[in-house]
Amino acid sequence: MKRLNLSLFVLLLLLIAFAIFHQLGDFAHLRNAQGIATDMRSLVLWDIRLPRLGLAILTGASLAVAGNAMQGLFQNPLASPGLLGAANGATTASVFLLYYFSLPLSFLLFGGILGALGSFLLVYFIAKNKGTTMMILAGVAVNMLLGSAIALLLSNAQSLWALAELYRWLQGSLIWAKITPLLLSLPIVVGGAICLYCQRRYLDLLTFGEETASTMGIDPKRSFFITTLGVALLVGATIPQTGTIGFIGLIAPHFARIWIKKQPSQLYLTSGLMGALLLLVADLAIQYIPFFSHIYIGTLTAIIGAPCLIWILLTQQRRLARD
Repeated sequence: MKRLNLSLFVLLLLLIAFAIFHQLGDFAHLRNAQGIATDMRSLVLWDIRLPRLGLAILTGASLAVAGNAMQGLFQNPLASPGLLGAANGATTASVFLLYYFSLPLSFLLFGGILGALGSFLLVYFIAKNKGTTMMILAGVAVNMLLGSAIALLLSNAQSLWALAELYRWLQGSLIWAKITPLLLSLPIVVGGAICLYCQRRYLDLLTFGEETASTMGIDPKRSFFITTLGVALLVGATIPQTGTIGFIGLIAPHFARIWIKKQPSQLYLTSGLMGALLLLVADLAIQYIPFFSHIYIGTLTAIIGAPCLIWILLTQQRRLARD
Protein backbone atom coordinates (compact mmCIF):
# COMPACT_ATOMS: atom_id res chain seq x y z
CA MET A 1 0.00 0.00 0.00
CA LYS A 2 2.84 2.40 0.88
CA ARG A 3 4.50 1.69 -2.46
CA LEU A 4 1.28 2.42 -4.35
CA ASN A 5 0.67 5.66 -2.43
CA LEU A 6 4.27 6.72 -3.04
CA SER A 7 3.92 5.96 -6.78
CA LEU A 8 0.68 7.94 -6.99
CA PHE A 9 2.26 10.83 -5.09
CA VAL A 10 5.32 10.93 -7.37
CA LEU A 11 3.10 10.77 -10.46
CA LEU A 12 0.98 13.60 -9.04
CA LEU A 13 4.12 15.71 -8.45
CA LEU A 14 5.26 15.13 -12.04
CA LEU A 15 1.88 16.20 -13.40
CA ILE A 16 1.91 19.26 -11.12
CA ALA A 17 5.33 20.25 -12.47
CA PHE A 18 4.07 19.77 -16.03
CA ALA A 19 0.92 21.81 -15.36
CA ILE A 20 2.98 24.66 -13.88
CA PHE A 21 5.95 24.90 -16.23
CA HIS A 22 4.70 23.61 -19.62
CA GLN A 23 5.32 26.37 -22.19
CA LEU A 24 5.48 28.98 -19.41
CA GLY A 25 8.41 30.60 -21.21
CA ASP A 26 6.09 31.51 -24.11
CA PHE A 27 4.62 34.24 -21.88
CA ALA A 28 8.00 35.87 -21.14
CA HIS A 29 8.02 38.28 -24.07
CA LEU A 30 4.40 38.97 -25.00
CA ARG A 31 3.78 42.37 -26.58
CA ASN A 32 1.01 44.64 -25.33
CA ALA A 33 -1.19 46.95 -27.42
CA GLN A 34 1.65 49.49 -27.64
CA GLY A 35 4.05 46.85 -28.93
CA ILE A 36 6.09 46.79 -25.71
CA ALA A 37 7.42 43.39 -24.64
CA THR A 38 5.93 42.34 -21.29
CA ASP A 39 6.77 39.40 -19.05
CA MET A 40 3.41 37.76 -18.25
CA ARG A 41 4.76 34.58 -16.63
CA SER A 42 3.98 35.56 -13.03
CA LEU A 43 0.46 36.67 -14.01
CA VAL A 44 -0.22 33.41 -15.87
CA LEU A 45 1.27 31.38 -13.04
CA TRP A 46 -0.48 33.01 -10.04
CA ASP A 47 -3.80 34.03 -11.60
CA ILE A 48 -4.47 31.10 -13.93
CA ARG A 49 -2.34 28.00 -13.55
CA LEU A 50 -1.95 27.66 -9.78
CA PRO A 51 -5.66 28.30 -8.93
CA ARG A 52 -6.73 25.85 -11.64
CA LEU A 53 -4.20 23.26 -10.50
CA GLY A 54 -5.19 23.68 -6.86
CA LEU A 55 -8.87 23.39 -7.68
CA ALA A 56 -8.31 20.20 -9.72
CA ILE A 57 -6.40 18.54 -6.88
CA LEU A 58 -8.76 19.74 -4.14
CA THR A 59 -11.93 18.76 -6.02
CA GLY A 60 -10.64 15.39 -7.23
CA ALA A 61 -9.35 14.43 -3.78
CA SER A 62 -12.49 15.67 -2.00
CA LEU A 63 -14.90 13.81 -4.28
CA ALA A 64 -12.83 10.62 -4.04
CA VAL A 65 -12.57 10.74 -0.24
CA ALA A 66 -16.31 11.45 0.00
CA GLY A 67 -16.99 8.54 -2.37
CA ASN A 68 -14.85 6.21 -0.27
CA ALA A 69 -16.85 7.16 2.83
CA MET A 70 -20.18 6.58 1.05
CA GLN A 71 -19.10 3.19 -0.31
CA GLY A 72 -17.97 2.16 3.15
CA LEU A 73 -21.13 3.52 4.74
CA PHE A 74 -23.50 1.64 2.44
CA GLN A 75 -21.16 -1.32 1.83
CA ASN A 76 -21.75 -0.84 -1.87
CA PRO A 77 -19.14 -0.02 -4.57
CA LEU A 78 -21.81 1.86 -6.54
CA ALA A 79 -22.43 4.45 -3.81
CA SER A 80 -21.26 7.94 -4.74
CA PRO A 81 -21.06 11.32 -2.94
CA GLY A 82 -24.33 12.36 -4.55
CA LEU A 83 -26.33 9.39 -3.27
CA LEU A 84 -28.01 11.36 -0.47
CA GLY A 85 -28.60 14.53 -2.48
CA ALA A 86 -25.54 16.54 -1.38
CA ALA A 87 -24.17 17.01 -4.93
CA ASN A 88 -27.52 17.97 -6.43
CA GLY A 89 -28.25 20.21 -3.44
CA ALA A 90 -24.99 22.12 -3.99
CA THR A 91 -25.68 22.28 -7.73
CA THR A 92 -29.26 23.55 -7.32
CA ALA A 93 -28.26 26.23 -4.82
CA SER A 94 -25.42 27.38 -7.08
CA VAL A 95 -27.65 27.51 -10.18
CA PHE A 96 -30.28 29.45 -8.19
CA LEU A 97 -27.72 32.00 -7.00
CA LEU A 98 -26.17 32.28 -10.45
CA TYR A 99 -29.56 32.74 -12.09
CA TYR A 100 -31.13 35.25 -9.74
CA PHE A 101 -28.19 37.09 -8.20
CA SER A 102 -25.07 36.50 -10.37
CA LEU A 103 -23.00 36.36 -7.19
CA PRO A 104 -19.20 36.00 -7.22
CA LEU A 105 -17.68 32.59 -6.50
CA SER A 106 -16.94 33.45 -2.85
CA PHE A 107 -20.67 33.84 -2.09
CA LEU A 108 -21.58 30.97 -4.40
CA LEU A 109 -19.37 28.74 -2.30
CA PHE A 110 -21.38 29.25 0.87
CA GLY A 111 -24.63 28.82 -1.08
CA GLY A 112 -23.38 25.46 -2.34
CA ILE A 113 -22.46 24.33 1.16
CA LEU A 114 -25.88 25.33 2.49
CA GLY A 115 -27.52 23.54 -0.46
CA ALA A 116 -25.54 20.35 0.18
CA LEU A 117 -26.24 20.42 3.93
CA GLY A 118 -29.92 21.29 3.38
CA SER A 119 -30.54 18.42 0.95
CA PHE A 120 -28.66 16.00 3.19
CA LEU A 121 -30.69 17.07 6.25
CA LEU A 122 -33.92 16.69 4.23
CA VAL A 123 -32.96 13.11 3.32
CA TYR A 124 -31.85 12.43 6.88
CA PHE A 125 -35.10 13.57 8.50
CA ILE A 126 -37.27 11.81 5.90
CA ALA A 127 -35.55 8.47 6.53
CA LYS A 128 -34.49 8.91 10.15
CA ASN A 129 -34.72 5.66 12.13
CA LYS A 130 -36.06 3.80 9.07
CA GLY A 131 -32.96 1.96 7.89
CA THR A 132 -30.43 2.18 5.07
CA THR A 133 -32.83 1.22 2.28
CA MET A 134 -35.21 4.02 3.22
CA MET A 135 -32.26 6.42 3.36
CA ILE A 136 -31.24 5.49 -0.21
CA LEU A 137 -34.82 5.78 -1.48
CA ALA A 138 -35.18 9.18 0.18
CA GLY A 139 -31.91 10.20 -1.48
CA VAL A 140 -33.25 9.12 -4.89
CA ALA A 141 -36.46 11.10 -4.34
CA VAL A 142 -34.62 14.25 -3.21
CA ASN A 143 -32.20 13.94 -6.13
CA MET A 144 -35.14 13.75 -8.56
CA LEU A 145 -36.75 16.78 -6.91
CA LEU A 146 -33.55 18.81 -7.12
CA GLY A 147 -32.99 17.70 -10.73
CA SER A 148 -36.47 19.00 -11.58
CA ALA A 149 -35.68 22.30 -9.84
CA ILE A 150 -32.52 22.69 -11.97
CA ALA A 151 -34.51 21.94 -15.14
CA LEU A 152 -37.15 24.50 -14.09
CA LEU A 153 -34.50 27.17 -13.56
CA LEU A 154 -32.99 26.43 -16.96
CA SER A 155 -36.36 26.51 -18.75
CA ASN A 156 -37.15 29.91 -17.20
CA ALA A 157 -33.87 31.53 -18.22
CA GLN A 158 -34.57 35.12 -19.24
CA SER A 159 -32.07 35.21 -22.06
CA LEU A 160 -30.11 32.84 -24.27
CA TRP A 161 -26.93 34.23 -22.71
CA ALA A 162 -28.08 33.30 -19.18
CA LEU A 163 -29.15 29.86 -20.40
CA ALA A 164 -25.78 29.32 -22.08
CA GLU A 165 -23.90 30.32 -18.92
CA LEU A 166 -25.94 28.00 -16.74
CA TYR A 167 -25.57 25.18 -19.22
CA ARG A 168 -21.79 25.67 -19.37
CA TRP A 169 -21.57 25.66 -15.58
CA LEU A 170 -23.61 22.47 -15.35
CA GLN A 171 -21.17 20.66 -17.64
CA GLY A 172 -18.36 21.25 -15.14
CA SER A 173 -15.13 23.14 -15.70
CA LEU A 174 -12.07 24.46 -13.89
CA ILE A 175 -11.81 27.67 -15.91
CA TRP A 176 -13.56 29.64 -13.14
CA ALA A 177 -10.83 28.78 -10.61
CA LYS A 178 -9.89 31.74 -8.40
CA ILE A 179 -7.51 31.82 -5.49
CA THR A 180 -9.93 33.52 -3.03
CA PRO A 181 -12.79 30.96 -3.12
CA LEU A 182 -10.19 28.19 -3.26
CA LEU A 183 -8.64 29.39 0.00
CA LEU A 184 -12.09 29.91 1.54
CA SER A 185 -13.06 26.34 0.73
CA LEU A 186 -9.92 24.83 2.31
CA PRO A 187 -11.04 24.98 5.98
CA ILE A 188 -14.44 23.55 5.01
CA VAL A 189 -12.77 20.66 3.19
CA VAL A 190 -10.53 20.10 6.21
CA GLY A 191 -13.62 20.11 8.46
CA GLY A 192 -15.29 17.49 6.25
CA ALA A 193 -12.13 15.36 6.24
CA ILE A 194 -11.92 15.54 10.05
CA CYS A 195 -15.54 14.36 10.31
CA LEU A 196 -14.70 11.33 8.16
CA TYR A 197 -11.42 10.63 9.97
CA CYS A 198 -13.19 10.62 13.35
CA GLN A 199 -15.60 7.96 12.08
CA ARG A 200 -13.02 5.66 10.47
CA ARG A 201 -13.57 2.93 13.11
CA TYR A 202 -17.34 3.03 12.45
CA LEU A 203 -16.79 2.46 8.71
CA ASP A 204 -14.42 -0.44 9.38
CA LEU A 205 -16.86 -2.11 11.79
CA LEU A 206 -19.68 -1.73 9.27
CA THR A 207 -17.94 -4.34 7.10
CA PHE A 208 -19.05 -6.82 9.79
CA GLY A 209 -22.59 -5.40 9.93
CA GLU A 210 -24.37 -2.59 11.77
CA GLU A 211 -25.25 -4.88 14.66
CA THR A 212 -21.58 -5.71 15.23
CA ALA A 213 -20.74 -2.00 15.15
CA SER A 214 -23.37 -1.35 17.84
CA THR A 215 -22.00 -4.11 20.07
CA MET A 216 -18.51 -2.54 19.80
CA GLY A 217 -19.65 0.67 21.45
CA ILE A 218 -20.48 2.67 18.31
CA ASP A 219 -23.59 4.85 18.21
CA PRO A 220 -24.71 4.12 14.60
CA LYS A 221 -27.07 7.10 14.30
CA ARG A 222 -24.52 9.60 15.54
CA SER A 223 -21.73 8.09 13.43
CA PHE A 224 -23.95 7.99 10.34
CA PHE A 225 -24.87 11.64 10.80
CA ILE A 226 -21.25 12.78 11.25
CA THR A 227 -20.05 10.73 8.28
CA THR A 228 -22.69 12.08 5.89
CA LEU A 229 -22.12 15.58 7.27
CA GLY A 230 -18.46 15.22 6.33
CA VAL A 231 -19.46 14.13 2.81
CA ALA A 232 -21.81 17.12 2.48
CA LEU A 233 -19.03 19.52 3.53
CA LEU A 234 -16.56 18.05 1.03
CA VAL A 235 -19.05 18.15 -1.83
CA GLY A 236 -20.56 21.52 -0.92
CA ALA A 237 -17.14 23.20 -0.70
CA THR A 238 -16.00 22.11 -4.17
CA ILE A 239 -18.95 21.78 -6.56
CA PRO A 240 -19.87 25.51 -6.61
CA GLN A 241 -16.37 26.24 -7.92
CA THR A 242 -16.42 23.64 -10.69
CA GLY A 243 -20.00 22.85 -11.65
CA THR A 244 -21.10 19.24 -11.95
CA ILE A 245 -18.25 16.73 -12.04
CA GLY A 246 -19.42 13.16 -11.78
CA PHE A 247 -17.90 9.69 -11.53
CA ILE A 248 -14.62 10.73 -9.82
CA GLY A 249 -16.17 9.98 -6.43
CA LEU A 250 -17.33 6.60 -7.66
CA ILE A 251 -14.37 5.37 -9.69
CA ALA A 252 -11.36 6.49 -7.62
CA PRO A 253 -12.27 4.68 -4.35
CA HIS A 254 -13.39 1.61 -6.30
CA PHE A 255 -10.01 1.31 -8.04
CA ALA A 256 -8.26 1.94 -4.72
CA ARG A 257 -10.19 -0.97 -3.22
CA ILE A 258 -9.26 -3.25 -6.12
CA TRP A 259 -5.53 -2.54 -5.84
CA ILE A 260 -5.28 -2.64 -2.07
CA LYS A 261 -7.89 -4.80 -0.44
CA LYS A 262 -8.07 -2.94 2.84
CA GLN A 263 -10.67 -1.55 5.22
CA PRO A 264 -12.43 1.73 4.20
CA SER A 265 -10.43 3.76 6.73
CA GLN A 266 -7.17 2.68 5.06
CA LEU A 267 -8.29 3.74 1.60
CA TYR A 268 -8.75 7.47 2.21
CA LEU A 269 -5.23 8.48 1.21
CA THR A 270 -5.09 6.24 -1.86
CA SER A 271 -8.59 7.34 -2.96
CA GLY A 272 -7.71 11.01 -2.50
CA LEU A 273 -4.47 10.71 -4.48
CA MET A 274 -6.24 8.77 -7.21
CA GLY A 275 -9.11 11.27 -7.41
CA ALA A 276 -6.69 14.20 -7.64
CA LEU A 277 -4.72 12.40 -10.35
CA LEU A 278 -7.81 11.53 -12.41
CA LEU A 279 -9.19 15.07 -12.39
CA LEU A 280 -5.78 16.62 -13.08
CA VAL A 281 -5.19 14.25 -16.02
CA ALA A 282 -8.65 15.09 -17.39
CA ASP A 283 -7.96 18.82 -17.09
CA LEU A 284 -4.56 18.54 -18.78
CA ALA A 285 -6.14 16.48 -21.57
CA ILE A 286 -8.66 19.26 -22.18
CA GLN A 287 -5.94 21.91 -22.22
CA TYR A 288 -3.29 20.21 -24.33
CA ILE A 289 -4.89 17.47 -26.47
CA PRO A 290 -6.75 19.04 -29.42
CA PHE A 291 -9.26 16.17 -29.64
CA PHE A 292 -10.61 17.05 -26.16
CA SER A 293 -10.27 20.83 -26.40
CA HIS A 294 -14.01 21.47 -26.92
CA ILE A 295 -15.17 19.13 -24.15
CA TYR A 296 -15.98 20.31 -20.63
CA ILE A 297 -14.27 18.41 -17.85
CA GLY A 298 -17.56 17.19 -16.34
CA THR A 299 -18.50 15.74 -19.72
CA LEU A 300 -15.08 14.10 -20.11
CA THR A 301 -15.22 12.46 -16.66
CA ALA A 302 -18.70 11.17 -17.56
CA ILE A 303 -17.42 9.75 -20.89
CA ILE A 304 -14.60 7.97 -19.04
CA GLY A 305 -16.66 7.09 -15.98
CA ALA A 306 -19.72 5.55 -17.65
CA PRO A 307 -17.82 2.57 -19.17
CA CYS A 308 -16.06 2.10 -15.82
CA LEU A 309 -19.45 2.00 -14.10
CA ILE A 310 -20.65 -0.65 -16.56
CA TRP A 311 -17.47 -2.63 -15.85
CA ILE A 312 -18.10 -2.38 -12.10
CA LEU A 313 -21.68 -3.61 -12.59
CA LEU A 314 -20.53 -6.59 -14.68
CA THR A 315 -17.82 -7.41 -12.13
CA GLN A 316 -20.34 -7.33 -9.30
CA GLN A 317 -22.71 -9.51 -11.30
CA ARG A 318 -20.01 -12.14 -11.89
CA ARG A 319 -18.99 -12.04 -8.21
CA LEU A 320 -22.59 -12.57 -7.07
CA ALA A 321 -22.99 -15.46 -9.55
CA ARG A 322 -19.85 -17.12 -8.12
CA ASP A 323 -21.08 -16.68 -4.54
